[in-house]
Amino acid sequence: MHSRSQPVTACWPAAQWQKAKGLFIEGASATLYNRTVYFNRDFRNGRDNNGIGKREESATSLLMNFESGFTQGPIGFGADVIASMGIKLDSGRGRSGTGLLPVDGNNDADDEYSEIRGAVKMAILDDTVLRYGVHMPENPVAAYDDARLLPSHYQGYSITNQSIDGLFVEAGRLTDRSEMNQPNETDGAITDGDDLTYLGGTYTFTDNLSVTLYGAEAEDFYDRYFVGADWTMPLGDDLSLNTNFAYYDTSDENSSDGEEVDNQAASLAFTLGAGNHAFGVAYQEMNGDAGYYYTDGDIFLANSIQYLDFNGKDEKSYQARYDYDFAGMGIPGLSFMTRYIKGDDIDVAPGLSDSRWERDSELKYTVQNGTLEGLNIRWRNATVRQNVGTSTNGRGVNGDVDENRLIVGYTWNLL
Repeated sequence: MHSRSQPVTACWPAAQWQKAKGLFIEGASATLYNRTVYFNRDFRNGRDNNGIGKREESATSLLMNFESGFTQGPIGFGADVIASMGIKLDSGRGRSGTGLLPVDGNNDADDEYSEIRGAVKMAILDDTVLRYGVHMPENPVAAYDDARLLPSHYQGYSITNQSIDGLFVEAGRLTDRSEMNQPNETDGAITDGDDLTYLGGTYTFTDNLSVTLYGAEAEDFYDRYFVGADWTMPLGDDLSLNTNFAYYDTSDENSSDGEEVDNQAASLAFTLGAGNHAFGVAYQEMNGDAGYYYTDGDIFLANSIQYLDFNGKDEKSYQARYDYDFAGMGIPGLSFMTRYIKGDDIDVAPGLSDSRWERDSELKYTVQNGTLEGLNIRWRNATVRQNVGTSTNGRGVNGDVDENRLIVGYTWNLL
């Protein structure tokens, strides 16, 4: 946001320029985030499959994020900068390919990679912001991916508006993308040359109820629509029931990419919160001529989890989940989660269906005070069992997997 004052003139005296410069910095924020990751994915096939029975690497990164304030006036200007660096700690031929680091033609991981991106922005009457440059969108039809060492991002332009109380609306066009482990951008937001245009928003009726609607067009590829709702119903002291519904409809837009993408995907999840405990169940279903097609980022579906998304053609999946906050035992900052998902009726060939399952466990701790306040440590474990040859949108899967990730992160507030 920016302060309203006299309109911006074509030529400012030095005093006015210094005042505007002060507002530019006054509303700014800058953080430096360090993330260190150990990643181990065991394909349960020993030394078979040309010696790539597992992938195992560790790396550390720095991510600096600067967001300016806006200059003075009904139309304010600002700029943002993102700078990042990833550094190899341990890797090796036959173990690379975790997605933490770039690899060369010999599948050797690079020692380091880095990039710097920026964006210019303009605020109009405090409630509308136009932006051109780097984007890290977080909506159901366009989302960046932050599942490895450094986040992916896009280039493009967008507009957001919050002039109506409770309503957030945005529209944008993404033209280029940079993968999580690649410093160079690729032409096109989805596949080579395919830009992505999106429009949508969320209306928050109350603190407990919101509805989300979005639409997107991947140029010469697909059209996609999303409807979602989230409702939390208080049931008593420290007792509540959350209901989450999500639905995607994806259709072919005269695709020149040779992909079959027609799909309808839906999920319904219920979570009972009882003090420091949470018990959840979810159902997810795929219909149409293909599984759900996606590229980067999260799918806003209940059973899109650590390794699998349970998005195969005609797949139906069921989840049971349990969470516990150890603040109830006098250890604030420590939490635990475990879940089990079973997928059935995957159409892998005419007249042939298959099934698979995944079990996840996660333990997180954030230091609450002292010198290391804010330091967070996260252990993620996944066990996957499925038949080799199952395919989702042409993506071959790797059969059985045992996976462990250890993630340590810390943020310094610079401004």
